[in-house]
Amino acid sequence: MTVVFMGCVYAWPVVPLVAYPLNRRRGFWAALYCFAIAAFFALELRYSQFMIVTFFEMALYTSAARAITEASGVLEKPREAWRRHTREVQRGKPSAY
Repeated sequence: MTVVFMGCVYAWPVVPLVAYPLNRRRGFWAALYCFAIAAFFALELRYSQFMIVTFFEMALYTSAARAITEASGVLEKPREAWRRHTREVQRGKPSAY
């Protein structure tokens, strides 16, 4: 159980950055969910003798960054370019990506 928990601790900070890269709404909710879970565990484990809290604090920062970028719409231009590129590749046309 300890190995599974530690694996989750190390992987959790990157979950908001990887989950739903091409869907703005789902990416925003995934970031909020990761932020809430990380905040809970960071507060619960703050007096732990292990450095687990550091990873949950990092998850707070990455989740907040993802939520802010999703709410502001900064990632929409790269998403549209990626969608156009994949459509052209599927049709067999070379793109200037």
